[in-house]
Amino acid sequence: MANQKKFVPFCKILKIKIAFLMFSISSYVFRFGINSINQSSKKPNMQKGVKIGIIVAVIAVGVGLASPLFYETQVEEPLPVALNKIEEGLTYEKFASMDDEERKPLVENMPEDVKNMIMEKASTMTTSVSEEMDQESNLQILKIGEFEGLVGHHAEGIAKIIQVGDQKYLRFENFEVTNGPDLRVYITPDGDIKSGIHLDKLKGSKGSQNYPLEAIDTDSYDTVVIYCQPFGVYFGRADLT
Repeated sequence: MANQKKFVPFCKILKIKIAFLMFSISSYVFRFGINSINQSSKKPNMQKGVKIGIIVAVIAVGVGLASPLFYETQVEEPLPVALNKIEEGLTYEKFASMDDEERKPLVENMPEDVKNMIMEKASTMTTSVSEEMDQESNLQILKIGEFEGLVGHHAEGIAKIIQVGDQKYLRFENFEVTNGPDLRVYITPDGDIKSGIHLDKLKGSKGSQNYPLEAIDTDSYDTVVIYCQPFGVYFGRADLT
């Protein structure tokens, strides 16, 4: 939530009266000072004192006119207001849950500062998950790698490709990543999602989680990517060997 100062024209009666009074005082002090200077032109010490008095009085009036009395404090929630301007009734939660086609025209016309506010809000929202793997005694680890953050985002933990019976899984352990709006999990041959396979929405920004690998050649697809779908931002990756 942010506080913004908004200057209010002197259209309110009280403020007009106060401004007029301060201006009158300033004018009177100035005229009185000029007369005093003329009368005390032969008395340098008095003349100097009068000049100082005028300066002090003018500064005091200026400070008074610049006082917060002549401002109003307007309290706004920048992100909700900004989203509502893009589409009436649009909220962060609604934006994050939209499908790609529905969200695309909104993102194309979205100012960068609004995108940054969305990213900032998402980063404060940790979502936790804790999934176990059945038949742990029978699983085989085929590949393993460590997550690293990308583009200024934090990511850590272990990614594994494991096999349990005839089924392969991608598993995250001790995993944590900076949260973002609608993060997705891809497995790729080179770290580029354009040549990769979309597995699923990220189940949580923190904790152990499993993703089935159906008919995927894990010899070729060996790089895991965490990707922000709405804004096309790479949050993290793990190279598996």
